[in-house]
Amino acid sequence: MLTFDFLAQPYQALCQVALSAIAGLLIIAFFTGRYQTERHGRMAKALQLPQSALLIGVALIVWLSAAADTSLSALAALTTLGIAFGFLGDLFMANVFRQKNHVLFGIVAFALGHICYMLGFRAIALQFNLHNLVSYSASLIGMWLIALVLWRVLVYTKQGNALQYAALIYALFLASMAAFALGIALQRVEFIGLALGGALFLLSDALLAARLFAQRAFPFIGDAIWATYIGAQVLIVCSVPLALSLI
Repeated sequence: MLTFDFLAQPYQALCQVALSAIAGLLIIAFFTGRYQTERHGRMAKALQLPQSALLIGVALIVWLSAAADTSLSALAALTTLGIAFGFLGDLFMANVFRQKNHVLFGIVAFALGHICYMLGFRAIALQFNLHNLVSYSASLIGMWLIALVLWRVLVYTKQGNALQYAALIYALFLASMAAFALGIALQRVEFIGLALGGALFLLSDALLAARLFAQRAFPFIGDAIWATYIGAQVLIVCSVPLALSLI
């Protein structure tokens, strides 16, 4: 799932070091950080943002060193673009650019990233002839139901406003991305990590929406949002070398 064995050196080592650095930053951020009540967690943005930047580096290395001249070049390029949009979204959510509507800009950036991911999933489906509509339909129904339950439990309130319903629409959009990944995994079990990445994205988004639009909070929710988010990104990015190893 997270192997880079087919890459030539030093690219294999660089990718492995980058993933190890991401894991190390997660551990350091959680176990050495001071709990911040306003963020509901210990992980400081200064240690979170480099993780996304490192993941862009991994995606670029895989694309340029191994995928550029293959039939999965589009997958690698779209995945790199997707994680780049994700990093842009991280910067907006951290309000690095000091924008008034920084959350909205962040959501738009994330949405563009998810579109890139779905186009990349299409490349996987075409490459491996994964065209079973029953698998995709069942996955879509299941993921939409999970998204509805998460929204109802975590985001919806009786005094709900328009933003909560906008969050539902976004959750269904994100669930569609997760369903595409699950539909692929139901036909090729090797892509189970990709499906898990989509599911983690859905959970991370639900937790974030609960905090932003329903003012719900519990201890370490901020850390849970980030851990599920970066875990999802890692699993999706690592689906590219996996796909390359199967052709």
